[in-house]
Amino acid sequence: MGISVPSFFKERKFPFIFTLLLPLACITILLFTKTTTNAPYPLFFYSDLQTSPSSSQPISPPAPFNPAGEPPQGDELVWEEPIFPVFGIPNWNLCTGLVAVDYIPCLDNSEAIKALKSRRHMEHRERHYPQAPPRCIWYDNVPHPKLVEYKKDQNWVKKSDDYLIFPGGGTQFKDGVDHYTDFIEKALPVIEWGRHVRVVLDVGCGVASFGGYLLDKDVITMSFAPKEHEAQIQFALERGIPATLSVIGTQRLTFPDNAFDLIHCARCRVHWDANAMEALTKSMCWDVVVKTVDSTGIGLVIYRKPIAFVRYFKRKENYPPLCGPAERKVGAWYAPLTACLAPLPRYSWPLPWPNRLTSKPPSLIRDPEGEEMFYKDTIHWTALVSDAYQKNAAINWSTVRNVMDMNAGFGGFAAALTDQQLWVMNVVPIHLPNTLPAIFDRGLIGIYHDWCESLNTYPRTYDLLHSSFLFEKLPDRCDIVDVVVEMDRILRPGGYLVVQDTMEVIDKLRPILQSLHWSTALYRDQFLFGKKSFWRPSRAASKS
Repeated sequence: MGISVPSFFKERKFPFIFTLLLPLACITILLFTKTTTNAPYPLFFYSDLQTSPSSSQPISPPAPFNPAGEPPQGDELVWEEPIFPVFGIPNWNLCTGLVAVDYIPCLDNSEAIKALKSRRHMEHRERHYPQAPPRCIWYDNVPHPKLVEYKKDQNWVKKSDDYLIFPGGGTQFKDGVDHYTDFIEKALPVIEWGRHVRVVLDVGCGVASFGGYLLDKDVITMSFAPKEHEAQIQFALERGIPATLSVIGTQRLTFPDNAFDLIHCARCRVHWDANAMEALTKSMCWDVVVKTVDSTGIGLVIYRKPIAFVRYFKRKENYPPLCGPAERKVGAWYAPLTACLAPLPRYSWPLPWPNRLTSKPPSLIRDPEGEEMFYKDTIHWTALVSDAYQKNAAINWSTVRNVMDMNAGFGGFAAALTDQQLWVMNVVPIHLPNTLPAIFDRGLIGIYHDWCESLNTYPRTYDLLHSSFLFEKLPDRCDIVDVVVEMDRILRPGGYLVVQDTMEVIDKLRPILQSLHWSTALYRDQFLFGKKSFWRPSRAASKS
């Protein structure tokens, strides 16, 4: 018996789909396995260009930079080894506990998780930041050979001597991911991987083989899954594939509205009901544009999200309702998941990739000042990255793959590095102007974050962290020591830090980094380079 749409919402059986309504732009694909024994695990492919409410804060112009040709100051860059003791800095201890090696403060808060009244909607997989941030240092990387045993019946990970090999197979990718992605594009040619579709969200991604193979097609995929014992997201990041830890539970994902060109889900363990799914998609005005099965028995359903906002007003029932000002006023940070439809953007699809990278972001079309600032920002970062970063011997770029821009602005730093064999996670701090919609418009990826808290990622995730005038803008509730500890947690040994800031900030950062046995170097009196060592404290903390 079918479930009515109103009762469907009241029971809240499927918060998943409402979370995806926010980031999707235009195309939705549902994949299923042809079977006669078990209920199918659908593959959902969902694409939507979203816009977040604009921030009331003005966007600051790019910081002044001394371009090539002008007399440089302090061009000689010399690495300085730490000198001990470093006065006024805490004595560091080694983190302890069962999960200390891969500890994530906001996701491994056992006290908060034990106090939860319900886990029905995956509340135990959501963020629960501890009141007192831990000030201890984490272990080195460790292997996870048990993953091969967990997934021995699936063809996406194998162990060969001292290596883990990812052949690109899996339950849904019987002929490999390349065959699967070609199958999707043939089913709906308008997808045009790497031109029309550039930014993808992969839900319940496993080790992110789907996103990894799409990189070869000039598609960048934000792959996400909850933290679990199999550490699949950690494997994805170790492979150099963009990924983050997240779950669809009671909170919105930390992305802007209408951000992604396409959303994909293959066996993402969402408990669908066929009748309810059909009723819900119709009520949301989604159109089925493809329904087919490939030669291996893998089924595919592609939905397309409406373009015209007027279609919502022509529905027989106002379910789900349109989001009102109150629902959209709250940013996507600890924001409750609500069963309403986000407004559609009033602008067209971005230009084909790579033209969209440097063209005016559609989300800035009604903001002349923001548009002008965007072009200045692009020119600024192109010159700065070329002159101060890439030509600088302080960074061995051949060892850099996973990069994070901690204060991304319009994503100019990432845009200037698109010709490199690396990817950038653009972070827009929640207390600064909301530029994340423009970043997605450019064909880049990113997240919202509060740097007073820890990040949803494993230790030793990134090869390079970049920050441009972030620390002077941190809220008063942030302790700079706690931020540096988090940077040490997410940067791998041998990884780099690049900070552009005032000398006042640099003078605060440098002794903290040196107390962690990082090497540091100053460049032109405004760039602090840091390199993390393999040092770990010999003493264990009394508690983590």
